[in-house]
Amino acid sequence: MESKHKLSEVISIVSHQFKTPLSAIKGYLEVLLNQDLGKINLKQKEYLEDAMENTVRMIALVKDLLDVSQIEQGKLDFKVNLSDLEKIIKGVIKDFSSFFKAKNCEVLFKALNKIPLINIDSLKIEQVIYNLISNAIRYSGTKGKVEITLEKKEGNVCFCCKDNGIGVPKEDKKKIFTKFYRSEKAITFSTGGSGLGLFISKAIIKKSKGRIWFKSKENEGSIFCFSLPIN
Repeated sequence: MESKHKLSEVISIVSHQFKTPLSAIKGYLEVLLNQDLGKINLKQKEYLEDAMENTVRMIALVKDLLDVSQIEQGKLDFKVNLSDLEKIIKGVIKDFSSFFKAKNCEVLFKALNKIPLINIDSLKIEQVIYNLISNAIRYSGTKGKVEITLEKKEGNVCFCCKDNGIGVPKEDKKKIFTKFYRSEKAITFSTGGSGLGLFISKAIIKKSKGRIWFKSKENEGSIFCFSLPIN
């Protein structure tokens, strides 16, 4: 247990060391792509966009590793405030609008009844929603459909995200919330992703005194849900 704790500390230190230079590289690439230092040709733009995409991916990985190290050290800090979950969901959907269009994916959201404000760390819960919607879009393929619902039910607020994508193989269902899990089919379908999003999401929901679960059938799609207590 002690060696695991020390490893988490090492990961945290190394990730922090990567965070600053990666942010600087991203800033320089933005300046070049905006042509603030002079015009660039199409081939240069293509290379710079590829570099930017990979830099953003690395920054996301570093953030995930930092979250994992904090979870394993019991240092995942929460800043709880009264929050509007419906507003958070709409904000995430808006952020994904260009991704929806690029994937030719239809996204529907509906609050099934009046949703009260709840005490949560809004940024952490937003991260969970981001992970679940991102996965739904990524693994839906072309002409996908993602249905998101929010419902007040039995003293809880319940969020569900349903897709018609590749689904989770039966033999892999027990691994879905473990670190670095990605099925062979998922890796073939989409090369992006660290396999940490669902592990982090489960830790956040658990610390929020909620519950997270899923149902899935291979080649037919998945539905991922979480519930959070109102009081």
